[in-house]
Amino acid sequence: MNPLRFRRLWAFIGYGLVILVSILSLSPSLPLPTDFPWADKFYHLLAYAVLMLWFAQLHPKSRYGGLVCGFIALGILLEVLQSQSGIRSGEVWDVAANSLGTILSWGLALMGMNTLLHQFEERCLKPGD
Repeated sequence: MNPLRFRRLWAFIGYGLVILVSILSLSPSLPLPTDFPWADKFYHLLAYAVLMLWFAQLHPKSRYGGLVCGFIALGILLEVLQSQSGIRSGEVWDVAANSLGTILSWGLALMGMNTLLHQFEERCLKPGD
């Protein structure tokens, strides 16, 4: 498979996503609907699933273990910071949701969903665009 033509852009977007998740995790309240059961846990799972799957596009499978450990550590760190903030409370179930999202996307990436950015570049960003 050819390397990503816009790898730096995709990495920049990925780090922006990490910053966004961090800011949302530490902000006083989320600007998201929470009127369905387990909404908070769903958002945690979704956020970390997106992060893991995004970065799986940028790294070889041999680095996935490090990504998984890094995102799980990020989830734990943000929950600890929440509990220390006095504004929000850190929850073990949030760590579990973060970890589950990371692990689910790890599995998806191993099953072939680690080529989405390659496919996007090939189909939508043809050379010369």
